[in-house]
Amino acid sequence: MFGYIRVDKPNILIKDFATYKAYYCGLCKTISKKYFNQLMRLGVNYDIAFLSMLAHNYENAEPAFREERCIIHPIGPRFPVIVNDRVQERVVDINTILGYYKIYDDRRDKGGIKYAAAGGVLKGAYRKAAKKYPELDAALADCFERQARLEDAGSADIDALAEISGDIMTAVGRAATDNFDEDLNVLCMALGRWLYIIDAYDDMAKDKKEGAFNPFNLSPYAGADPVKLNAEVREKLYGYISEIRSAYDRMKILYSEGPLSNVIYLGLRQRTEEVLQNGGKKCRKTLL
Repeated sequence: MFGYIRVDKPNILIKDFATYKAYYCGLCKTISKKYFNQLMRLGVNYDIAFLSMLAHNYENAEPAFREERCIIHPIGPRFPVIVNDRVQERVVDINTILGYYKIYDDRRDKGGIKYAAAGGVLKGAYRKAAKKYPELDAALADCFERQARLEDAGSADIDALAEISGDIMTAVGRAATDNFDEDLNVLCMALGRWLYIIDAYDDMAKDKKEGAFNPFNLSPYAGADPVKLNAEVREKLYGYISEIRSAYDRMKILYSEGPLSNVIYLGLRQRTEEVLQNGGKKCRKTLL
C-alpha cells in the first residue's frame, strides 16, 4: 500500500481523530507483539489503519481501547490504543505479505541494497504470514507478475495497470474478512485503481528523474498538455471516488463510523486535490 488513504485532519472531530490514531498505533503494537521485530513497525501506514477499521465492521468485532505509551516517547502521556485482537492480527499478516511483494517490486524496478536489506528483514515474517494465507499470497504473486510483464513491455495502458492494483486491493479485502461481499468487492476494486493512478501521477516528476517506470512518462502521456492530462486524471480519480462512496453507503457500519466516513467523504477528496494541484510533483507525506 502507499499511504494515501487518510483522514482529512482539519475537518475531523478530535474524538474521531483519537480513534483513528488508536487503530494506527494499535497495529504498530500488534506487529511488535506478533513478530518481535521493531523495524517492521515502520511498515504501519494509513492504508492498513483504514483496512482495520473496515474489517472490524465486516467481522462484527467491536474494538477495545486502552491507554498506553509509545515506544518513541516512553515517558510521555498515555493515549488510546486499539487492543490487539483477531482482526488486528489478520491485518498485520496481510500487510506483511503485501509489504514483502512491494519491496520485491521496488527492488526489481530500482535495485539497490536498501530493498534487499528490507526484504531480508521481512522474509521470516512473510513466510509465516503466507503459510496462514496462501490464497492471498498466490493472488498477490500473480498480480505483481502481471504488473511486471506490462512494465517490462513499456506499456502505458494506465487502465490495465490500475486494474491490477484493483485486483491487489480486492485480494487484500477478501483476506481481511470471512464476510467479503459485493459492496466490499466494488470498494476495493475502485480504491485499488484510485491508488495506482494517484500514486503514478504524484510520482511522475520523481520517476522521470530517477528513470523509474511510470506510464505517465510514456507515450501518449509524455509531452501531453499538462492541463489536459490533469483534467483526465481528475476525471478518473473522482470517478473511482464516486464508486467507493456508493459502495460504502450500502455497508452496515457499526464501529468507528466517524473516522471511516471522514476518509471516504473528505480524506480521499483532500488527497486527490493535493496531488492534482502539485501537477505530478511529489507531495510531502506526514505520519498522520
